[in-house]
Amino acid sequence: MKNILFFLILLQFATYSTYAQEHEAEHETELESEEGEFKHHQIGAMIGHAHIYQGSHAEGKKWLVVPMASLNYNYWINKKWGVGLHTDFILESYEVHEETEDGEIEILERELPIAPALMALYKPGEHFTFMLGIGEEFAAEEDLFLIRGEVEYGLELPKEFELGAAIGYDLRFDAYDSWVLAIGVSKVF
Repeated sequence: MKNILFFLILLQFATYSTYAQEHEAEHETELESEEGEFKHHQIGAMIGHAHIYQGSHAEGKKWLVVPMASLNYNYWINKKWGVGLHTDFILESYEVHEETEDGEIEILERELPIAPALMALYKPGEHFTFMLGIGEEFAAEEDLFLIRGEVEYGLELPKEFELGAAIGYDLRFDAYDSWVLAIGVSKVF
């Protein structure tokens, strides 16, 4: 009797094991189909304002605010990591006034600069994306090397669209710095 009971218990466990393997195989197939649908490309446009540091003057620190637009392309390697090309377009010509150590005012003219940057992207959760990259600001007067950092908060919209708000900072060596506040829409495909 004990042998028959032991045999029935062993047979029951074998059945559970077979069912578990079948269920695991179905689950793997579902994951593969989800991975096959993962969208790698994202293109977007943003509008906002660039706040350009004018240096310290007798009146205190001054900031110049100019309109800007940005076109961004991102390639997502996986759900957390990606690379992108983010190009900012300043929509006005302007002058940066900076006081030198001698007390003289130095003027740097910028005529409609374009600033593309190659960015590394990290998305730790569902909404925030942290970006860091290097680029160049091109203008008729002079080209300037820059390092750009950005943080974007995105909300998913229907049909693979995303609404995003971003804040960024551009550090230009031997020139001026600026920060950007922008809002825009992107499409994942």
